[in-house]
Amino acid sequence: MGVYVFTPDDLVRYGSARPDQLELLREKILGRKDILIVGTSRSGKTKLVEALLHYVPEDWKVAVVTAYGEFKPFRENIEIIDTRFDRRPLKVRTEEVIERLKSVEPDYVVVDTLHTVDVPMILKELIDRYAFIVTSLAMTEDVKDEVMHWLRIDEETFNRFDVVVVTKRDFRTGRRTVDKIYAVKDGELVRII
Repeated sequence: MGVYVFTPDDLVRYGSARPDQLELLREKILGRKDILIVGTSRSGKTKLVEALLHYVPEDWKVAVVTAYGEFKPFRENIEIIDTRFDRRPLKVRTEEVIERLKSVEPDYVVVDTLHTVDVPMILKELIDRYAFIVTSLAMTEDVKDEVMHWLRIDEETFNRFDVVVVTKRDFRTGRRTVDKIYAVKDGELVRII
């Protein structure tokens, strides 16, 4: 049996996202905007990324930096860069990831791991070169502070992102949803939806 990858229609079908939210995100992806997807553990961040990658045109290349095989290359234009802990220093592993990204020359880079690579190093080196979708934990309502803490990025780097999507998990029912979508304007989060 194969691995099922959620589509945008699946997210709507199961009440995880509304059509207006997905349409906004589709426009942002086609405009090659930098997107942060944040939420608690198991809030649906990776499933949302999978669904959103259905919006990427097939002639665009996508590089996904992930760990331990958590992300499946479900389309021909998706290149997986699988990272994992080993005895080498974090800087060395991250330098290898940066070189692989440069060799792929993707239209979009997805960073769906924050513990096996140096995310600030990747962003500093490549955010001007490629569009990014980055996932991060956010354990409190102070989304900006949480993202800066978990990704270890500074405010200047945070402000480079165009959109922040907050996912939420209802711990009673297990239901995962897109809760809020913000634009990043002059260092502030402005709710769009």
